[in-house]
Amino acid sequence: MKYYLLLLLMFSQLSFSNDCELITDSCATVGEWKFSLAVGAGVYTNPLHGGDNIPLVLIPQISYYGEKVFFDNNTLGYSFFDNDQLIISAITQLNHEKAYFTRWHPKNILIESISSGDALTPSTGETDSEELNPPEPDIDVNVKDVSNRRWAIDAGVQFNWFINQTTDLQAQILHDVNNVYNGFNAKIELTRIMTLPLPNTAMSFSVGTNINSKNLVDYYYGISPTTDSGEDLDYQGKLSINPYFRLVLTHQLSERWRAKLNIKRVFLDDAMTESPLVKDDYINTIFAGVTYDF
Repeated sequence: MKYYLLLLLMFSQLSFSNDCELITDSCATVGEWKFSLAVGAGVYTNPLHGGDNIPLVLIPQISYYGEKVFFDNNTLGYSFFDNDQLIISAITQLNHEKAYFTRWHPKNILIESISSGDALTPSTGETDSEELNPPEPDIDVNVKDVSNRRWAIDAGVQFNWFINQTTDLQAQILHDVNNVYNGFNAKIELTRIMTLPLPNTAMSFSVGTNINSKNLVDYYYGISPTTDSGEDLDYQGKLSINPYFRLVLTHQLSERWRAKLNIKRVFLDDAMTESPLVKDDYINTIFAGVTYDF
């Protein structure tokens, strides 16, 4: 039996196994640990004011798939139902929202957001109404100014439906089990793997959406005037639906080496972008490099 390794993490990768055909390079042999290390250049952008973009240079991956139990970097799961087309699993993992508030990478590169005002124009001698009543400036909140956001541990159910050998659908619904934000998050993703005219080359294309409950958005991105900012601000989060797409291009160089290009963009909806904490309406993950399978 073989499991598809769906992309469970924001930095997850397609994995090759020696007994897998290229077109199904996202499969793994039961009962074997897999270790790989990607080396290259890339970036994972942080959408928050004062948040650091994360440079992607070294990306390790550790996974294990047994008959029932599996582990894939951040995700631990147990499959309690499976057949040729459907796997239903109980999973637990760390919620990734905290990562935007923590400079966890030792070699993060701080990319300052530089903004300049409009160029000054010569006075015409006339008084503009906007000069007498200038518009209220937007007030931004830096991640360093807000109260501490805690790590949350999520648990729930994951469904993997293998529509055919090259197309699969994954769905998750999770709830925090350590009562951090007291809400849920969900994901649905459709992935298709395609061969290309180039030898030993495959492409994976995914479309999906992340759904965050009102309580989750409010906990991480809401602003309390009493605890988060000295300004007269009060922003309460709402349910957010954030669609995304991902493109992964992989070329097998040898038995253990692969070249890889990974591009992902998440589109943030108004429930998040209206928060004074958020400066961008998207999150990009871009990586190009080589992967070695140990």
